Amino acid sequence: MSPALSLWLDLLRLLAAAMVFFSHAGTQRISGGLFHQATRYGEAAVDVFFVISGFVIAHATAARVQTLRDYVVNRSARIYSVVLPALLLGWLLDAAGAALDPALYEAAPKFAGPASLLQLASTLLFLDHSWFRAAQPGTNLPFWSLSFEVWYYVAFGFLVFARGPWNVLGALAALALAGPKIALLFPLWLLGVACRYLVVRNAVPRAAGWPLLLGPFVVLALWPDPFTRACFPYSAFTATWECIGPMGQDYGIGLLVAAHLLGVHALADRLGPLVAPVVRPVAWLAGASFTLYLLHYPLIHFLAAASPWEAAAWPTRALVFLATPMIVLAVAEVTERRKGAWRRGVAALAAQMPGGRGRGP
Repeated sequence: MSPALSLWLDLLRLLAAAMVFFSHAGTQRISGGLFHQATRYGEAAVDVFFVISGFVIAHATAARVQTLRDYVVNRSARIYSVVLPALLLGWLLDAAGAALDPALYEAAPKFAGPASLLQLASTLLFLDHSWFRAAQPGTNLPFWSLSFEVWYYVAFGFLVFARGPWNVLGALAALALAGPKIALLFPLWLLGVACRYLVVRNAVPRAAGWPLLLGPFVVLALWPDPFTRACFPYSAFTATWECIGPMGQDYGIGLLVAAHLLGVHALADRLGPLVAPVVRPVAWLAGASFTLYLLHYPLIHFLAAASPWEAAAWPTRALVFLATPMIVLAVAEVTERRKGAWRRGVAALAAQMPGGRGRGP
């Protein structure tokens, strides 16, 4: 992968995480509506995550992973390095914040108190959105996308590592267990896999670089109100056009992201020298994007509840918009920035299980 494309992937996931953060922090009840314009783009930013995830997982699997065991250990370490701390901190923040300002938490989407043990178990197993469920741990609505993405990891693992017909059958079984809502968006994740396939084979001519790079911005500018919808992926699923139809918008965003990445790849030799000075700082900031995504919602609620000022007051806004990323950067030092330590821990745990020292099928 070229340095330019690697930087772009980091930049896109950083911007997507920031957009989700601003879309939630910009609501009236949290900050008096500061940056409220971002509130309509949060779910579209998750579409960006899905495409990037498919690309990165396909690349990492082909470049480094050699066995099914390696794949499971690497994916588990990546996910649980952030999920476990985020769930623990989220529960503590929800319990403290709800005691400080019950009215603020009563208005939080689908909040029914700090997560119960049963709810925490459901979240840890990524079952919150299987079939017709639509649950979340406390205030932490953004956890919904992991209930999709982890099942995509499972399905992709079958496709890559299972033998014979079991690769497709295993992937279909995983998607059947996940449910129709999750299965319907799996091709969106596979767009990232297909994008990586085209990049590796240099299948995009250089002449197409600028149209692919800039074209998505033109489409977004001309697309009439593309982010308005009545049913979201984190909503309870019904087999109706109201829920299935808006998924076309998710695919539209995904196609634009994939086209943009292919344009960056086609122009990598020109873009490389331009982006070289910012590669390291962008990569460092992007190294906290997963923590920002999974921890910001309980954090902004707690900070808004703890503030002695009203939501629209500038001291409250400073707490929400400045303290949150600072806390996230600190937490990231023991979560995703320590993937190696988490990976070694998961590998040691896997080695203690029956057959854990095997080398995969």
